[in-house]
Amino acid sequence: MSEITIATKELTKNFGNFTAVDGVNLEIPKGQLFGLLGPNGAGKTTLVRMLCTLLQPSEGTAEIAGYDIVKDASEVRKRIGVVSDGVSLYQDLTIEENLKLFSTLYDLPNSMAEDRMQNLLEMFNFKEKSKRLVGKLSSGWIKKAMIIAALIHDPKILFLDEVTSGLDPQSALALREFTRKLCDEGVTVIWTTHYMTEPEIICDKVGIIFEGRLIQIGTPKELRSNVSKQSVLEIETPNLAKSTLKKIEEVGNICKVTYDDPILKASCIDEGDKQIEESVTKILLDSGARITAINTKEPTLEEAFISLTGGEEEIDRFMEKAHQKE
Repeated sequence: MSEITIATKELTKNFGNFTAVDGVNLEIPKGQLFGLLGPNGAGKTTLVRMLCTLLQPSEGTAEIAGYDIVKDASEVRKRIGVVSDGVSLYQDLTIEENLKLFSTLYDLPNSMAEDRMQNLLEMFNFKEKSKRLVGKLSSGWIKKAMIIAALIHDPKILFLDEVTSGLDPQSALALREFTRKLCDEGVTVIWTTHYMTEPEIICDKVGIIFEGRLIQIGTPKELRSNVSKQSVLEIETPNLAKSTLKKIEEVGNICKVTYDDPILKASCIDEGDKQIEESVTKILLDSGARITAINTKEPTLEEAFISLTGGEEEIDRFMEKAHQKE
């Protein structure tokens, strides 16, 4: 059985009458890249701040590397790295000065701290920017500097809260690849995001959080398949006759048919999608229709998220409520 690095039990955070995190139960093993997916205001950052000892829970417990986040907060902080809006660098110091300060706070030997700092600066392509004041850098470079600061003491648990927000595409890609490498080396990572595509690309498991509740956990593939047993058959076929479209609608196991010339889409039960593809193709060919492309698409993680959270109307209602609290 894998070593559990992060464990929570009924972890809850209330702000007055508002419950930001509601009874979260979670176990994350060593070396896992765990994605926490949800819209802004869903409770992701509040959960991370509790696990990082920046907020005390209202109820429940959590352990990081075997240490209680309340009773052993100082031990937890030694073992984690954090990149979040709640953690910042000193604006009137250079990047190098910030890193040296952090390495001192973590009691790193000078030689080790210097080697670690230079390796990280080179990895993130800082070069001469390392000698600039943090306050003079763009938001993207500040985000990368925060990542380096979070890694300076070689933490075994890393919290990356909306970390690619503000990064250029190349830096975001490099960070995802670097994070994957860290996990392969045994580092445990919680990656929070509201971008639907990110967890699908890199995460081992994903937890969907909505209105403070962790509503489902699984691999991206499990979440997609558990939510929907449908796939979409997409055929490019121009100038399709209504009579042909009606015949396709009558094929068994097809749930929904739409046609926006030249794209025909048929939602179907995926256990029989191959047979349906053959049936639809035969109807098209028999009618003399021209087929230029055929593609079968599985449900996306975004579609899984929308289904799990009650649909687009429920998400809109939640977002409106969240804006009213601001």
